[in-house]
Amino acid sequence: MPFPKTWAEELIIEWLHLDGFLVEANLPVSVAKRGGRLEVDIVGARISGNMLEIKHIETGQLSGGQEGANRVKEKKFSNDVCSSVINYFKQRLSFTGNRINYQKVFIPTHWSNPTIKTLTQLGITVKPLPDFICHEILPTIQKWKQNPPHQPQTKGKYVTLPESYWLLQLIDYLNDRRLLKGC
Repeated sequence: MPFPKTWAEELIIEWLHLDGFLVEANLPVSVAKRGGRLEVDIVGARISGNMLEIKHIETGQLSGGQEGANRVKEKKFSNDVCSSVINYFKQRLSFTGNRINYQKVFIPTHWSNPTIKTLTQLGITVKPLPDFICHEILPTIQKWKQNPPHQPQTKGKYVTLPESYWLLQLIDYLNDRRLLKGC
């Protein structure tokens, strides 16, 4: 797995791993018209029952109104890109079924509200980073702590995350000390 390019990508990767996904960062999906290769930021996949669940997540700044939203849709979430991701994980996970839940998500670190609205209208879920932390990351941490894959001597609040999830540990620490605003 290639290294994430930003701390926000690292955070999302840690979260997906904790939630049981196979995760790829900077997954090559095609070649650009002028050369170079196109990559998706982060993709997580898992098989649930007889369904392939894919979370395709892009992150970064989100601005530019209609034009910016269209650019994100065309470059990051085009049909060709999504087909390439699906084919990659079908092969990687030896998935032969046809039930696929493909989620397109953009997690902006900085954003403008008009661009969020437009991108949402284009069928892409937008979760600004603070909302993502409060409504996705914190519940996943709590769920994991209630049922960790190992058998710790203590339960609940005193169970700690694995050391390799250093950004999730920071968020968990800040949350335990009530230093996160709005969560």
